[in-house]
Amino acid sequence: MLPHEIVMELRDLFVLQNTMHWIKSITIQDRRGDLQSHGHFKPISSRRFLNDCHEYIFHFTIDGRVELDRLALGVPYQDKSNIARWRHTRGSDLRCRGNSWFIPYETIQNRAKERPHPATFPVQLAEWCIKLHGVSRVQTMLEPFLGIGNSAIAAQRCGVKKFIGFEIDEAYLAEAKRRIGESL
Repeated sequence: MLPHEIVMELRDLFVLQNTMHWIKSITIQDRRGDLQSHGHFKPISSRRFLNDCHEYIFHFTIDGRVELDRLALGVPYQDKSNIARWRHTRGSDLRCRGNSWFIPYETIQNRAKERPHPATFPVQLAEWCIKLHGVSRVQTMLEPFLGIGNSAIAAQRCGVKKFIGFEIDEAYLAEAKRRIGESL
């Protein structure tokens, strides 16, 4: 319940405009009945709990009225007849991706060497958040929990002019600086 408790604490300061689900791993059954697994998750060794294959992304705004570039993350229609049937498409073969984002993170063999932080996310996840707001509109980005710098790398890739990050762990900060320097 911790993520939801944080939402409740912030509701006096911000409006929860959207909730996205970062899908890290999913298993689906195709039309032939075959199971297909995609992505990666950290297994939970438990007889009581399921593996956690997603995380919440809470999109807070001041007033809940921030317009988004819904097609910046657009996906093609599976049924192309929808393009002509729906007036809002204006002939485009893109629809809003929705709030379930499948972005697997890379499997690692050694956490200390490859991803030395216990709570990382793919750079692409932060890039999608920036793109959703409109790359040209994002002038300054603030990351209160910098970690090893994935959001800073995303800001660089998207051309964000000013990035501010906070990190209290000096080892994580050093790793973030190293990784940001490599991505230039």
